[in-house]
Amino acid sequence: MPPPVKKTMRHLKKTVFGFFFLFLSLFLTDLCFAYTIVSPVSSKPIIIQARRPLSTMVLKLSSKDELASLRVATAQNRAGEDQVIDPMGLYEKDGLSYIHYSLPLKKGDNTFVINPGEQELKIEYIPVRTLLNINFEDSNAFLFHRTAVIPEECGLCHTEQLPEGHGLDVERLKKNADYSPACFSCHRNLHSKGEWLHGPAANIYCMSCHKKGVDDTKITLLTGRVDDVCFQCHINKIKFRTQEHVHGPVGTGDCTICHDPHGDAYQFQLWAEGTTALCIGCHGNKKNIGKKSIGFYPHGIVLGSGCVACHSPHASGNRFQLYKPINELCISCHINLADVEKGHPVGNHPLKNKIDPRRKDRELACTSCHNPHGSNYRFLLIGDILGGHVCNKCHNN
Repeated sequence: MPPPVKKTMRHLKKTVFGFFFLFLSLFLTDLCFAYTIVSPVSSKPIIIQARRPLSTMVLKLSSKDELASLRVATAQNRAGEDQVIDPMGLYEKDGLSYIHYSLPLKKGDNTFVINPGEQELKIEYIPVRTLLNINFEDSNAFLFHRTAVIPEECGLCHTEQLPEGHGLDVERLKKNADYSPACFSCHRNLHSKGEWLHGPAANIYCMSCHKKGVDDTKITLLTGRVDDVCFQCHINKIKFRTQEHVHGPVGTGDCTICHDPHGDAYQFQLWAEGTTALCIGCHGNKKNIGKKSIGFYPHGIVLGSGCVACHSPHASGNRFQLYKPINELCISCHINLADVEKGHPVGNHPLKNKIDPRRKDRELACTSCHNPHGSNYRFLLIGDILGGHVCNKCHNN
């Protein structure tokens, strides 16, 4: 073989061996980095159904020195724009290091990459507002307490010994059998976050609403309707079930559609402002009635006191969950019409005790001519008074 060819072959061999040892070195580096995902653990993509778009991940390291090389990031932009996630806590036990991360979730698929090793954690996040939307039987759904109240390895640190700085009056709290200090170290955010806390959450009485499964193997919600749990304390609310007109969420038996059972930013543990904003979360067709705008006349009571000025958010004996029959409700503000049975707006025009010509299944009432929420016409009329357009709704002949 000519010398130039031999020289080229030797160079090629060196290059090949160089790349081989480089890749071997990188492989061994990843292989030697001994971290383990303690939670969440699954061989399949994980499904998380929750109100809050967060999940906790715990990694176990065999050496604290390895922490400097550890990197956790989202995989939203793999072209160098991943969002790096910083640890929220590092805890040591029996020579091992446990690193806790709070993973931000978006609706749908989420991928988190752990380096070294390019290990991926895939999570499908399904936001829920009500417990009725959670499928507890889905084997892919991640339930931390599915197999044990506290998994054995987690129980090394998470005991009934409260963490430092807990700020709780333990002597008072432990007088109640439902006091659950073991829950606090993981779920202390349910105790501290939210201006309005539900009593059991504020006092760490978790077992008031949750129970351990057979042989103390899991934590779950009490079986049956959700409101069965609520009515154990809120006994004055049982009457809602027997009312003639029941608000949809109450009818389904799930109070958590509107109320967060732990706590939230608004009074009564509501997830939005309770007089109007909460209502239009479902009643989207009413989202503009509480806003002033050119050419629209909102009902003053809606602007001032919101939907709950007229409607019970739970149930009542009147259609649309009104506190009183329509005319009685209206004259509680419009007292000048309190004793008027006819003659408004003109002549012998009746105000009640007649069938509504437009709505044959209803009695004539204030809402026959006025929109109680708001209107594009003055006086909240359902048509323009000029030209008799409002009158023509009934008197069309």
